[in-house]
Amino acid sequence: MRPAQVAALAPPVLSALAAELDHAGDLCARLEDLVTRLAAAVQGEPRELALSEAQTLDVLTQHLAALSVFTRGLSDQLTSARTVDPDAVLAQVPLSELAGRLRACLYDATLIPPPKDSGSGDLDLF
Repeated sequence: MRPAQVAALAPPVLSALAAELDHAGDLCARLEDLVTRLAAAVQGEPRELALSEAQTLDVLTQHLAALSVFTRGLSDQLTSARTVDPDAVLAQVPLSELAGRLRACLYDATLIPPPKDSGSGDLDLF
């Protein structure tokens, strides 16, 4: 794919990814509800384990929701401006640790792949 094709596909792909993250979060919330109901039905160590796992599912649900906010923010910015203000998108992410990891990835130049060799022989038509 050419850079222009990638740029054109980025907003709808990011939007679709955000929707999938929302869906996964909904499924996690359902699973969390089930684990919580099961915890209410047992006593002792199994109950403590189930409650702990319900809390883990809650953290996962929040994580998926925050990733959805991030990807939807990227999609919205690319749709309207065709550029991205990473700090504005990251400011919308409700989990500060996740925002920090994403910020590190966005601003760490060593994680960015090198540009494609300009002498590749591909013909770009505008």
